[in-house]
Amino acid sequence: MSDFVIYIRTEAFILIPALYFLGLILDQTPVIAKWTHAWIKLLFSITACLLYFGFDVTSVVQGILVTGAEMVFKDIIHNIIDKSVQNRERKKEE
Repeated sequence: MSDFVIYIRTEAFILIPALYFLGLILDQTPVIAKWTHAWIKLLFSITACLLYFGFDVTSVVQGILVTGAEMVFKDIIHNIIDKSVQNRERKKEE
């Protein structure tokens, strides 16, 4: 967690769960293609950082970093859930 604080401003951390929930909403929208979800989250994050931190290159970088952190955390969460489901299924079979 300390590595994230070095690169991402603490005020921008609130965007990580917001992007996660935005992704959950986008997953349930059949009209929007799956490949566009990351781009939509990236645009949302960059726009939010530009509005909050001001129109500066570092705001764009913050938006990109926050989106990347959200994607990493999403993969970690989903891998943990998948492994726990697989472990439960193995225990039921035994």
